[in-house]
Amino acid sequence: MSVNVVSYQLRKGRSVAAWPKIKIAVLADLHACWPAMTNTKVRQIIKQTNALRPDLICMLGDYVGHSLGCVAAEPEAVATALTQLRAPLGVYGVFGNHDWWDDKEASRQRLNDTKWHRAFAAAGLKMLCNDAVVIDTPKGGFSLAGLDSQRAYRLGPSRDHIGAANLDVTLTKLHRERTTILMAHEPDIFFDLPDYIGLTLAGHTHGGQIRLLGRPWVVPSNYGTALAYGHYEQGNKQMVVSGGLGTSGLPLRIGMPPEITMVELI
Repeated sequence: MSVNVVSYQLRKGRSVAAWPKIKIAVLADLHACWPAMTNTKVRQIIKQTNALRPDLICMLGDYVGHSLGCVAAEPEAVATALTQLRAPLGVYGVFGNHDWWDDKEASRQRLNDTKWHRAFAAAGLKMLCNDAVVIDTPKGGFSLAGLDSQRAYRLGPSRDHIGAANLDVTLTKLHRERTTILMAHEPDIFFDLPDYIGLTLAGHTHGGQIRLLGRPWVVPSNYGTALAYGHYEQGNKQMVVSGGLGTSGLPLRIGMPPEITMVELI
């Protein structure tokens, strides 16, 4: 059974460098676990994504599911499935907070070497951890950057969060004269970004996961529901927050169906 495809067409901001005319498929918050997001469902989503023929695929983290009554998937199985994604400009990703939290010792010690990092590396998946690459197209190149999770480390009984994200390091990998697309698991970083990062792609919020009367009620963000879902602009920079695919906490969605997010730059 296919999931929703939600599409955006975006024009560049005035101060942003040349805008690559590409289609990007965004897969956020897979949350693989049994029985809410089984291996079969993951493979169906991958097949549907490939059928959309995107130029680039961006995976935005939270590959593992922690939902009530569910059993978390093993990283090797998820990594192997994701190697079947296909796009001519490549498949890239970042990790999400749940990927750290699934490895309690790594999260406690503030390590950037969880079992999910190791499985994805072994599978050859291209993950950008506070890093960036230049991608060339027939109409010019652009930078694709990835920011680590801003809630990676879960500390102490208070469950305070400290991020593995390092924006300063990530910015050193970028060039102002080249358009940058940034992958960030959580959307909260948007207001801190410089204008030359033309587009940010984020997930984490699940669009609220449960929306009653057309609005999200609980969103895991320092900004409450302000960055819960959809297209945002500030100055010349833009962000799309995907509604994501899986669940956390309660294994259900109400008024917020799972989605593959397609972003076309025109």
